[in-house]
Amino acid sequence: MSDTLKQHQGRRVRITGYVVQQEVATLGRFLLTLRPVQMSQHADGEADDLPPATVFVRLDASQQDWAVVHAHGLVEVTGTLDVGRLEESDGRVSWFRIQLEPQAVRAMNRVELDNHLHSLQHSH
Repeated sequence: MSDTLKQHQGRRVRITGYVVQQEVATLGRFLLTLRPVQMSQHADGEADDLPPATVFVRLDASQQDWAVVHAHGLVEVTGTLDVGRLEESDGRVSWFRIQLEPQAVRAMNRVELDNHLHSLQHSH
């Protein structure tokens, strides 16, 4: 890891990437990658092919029971960056983590939720 990257520890950063598509969303966090990735937990168990630069995006503590569904296309997140070997609550190791502020995530409106549920029915 470069010294330049390490110097961003604890700083507010903005990152653009793709939300990793998971069969089951993890409450309170989601994964962001530089390229579209789909994880198949049921077929592969805990094995996955996440790129090394995967960013673990954590929601605010007040939103730990929220699930962020997959979003098609690029998304942009802004938050405080943690750099280094970090162990997640499920035992995964991450190298990059962004802590979001409460206003960074909003609830889906009814049309967005209906469209999301419809897309899940036709994604197989």
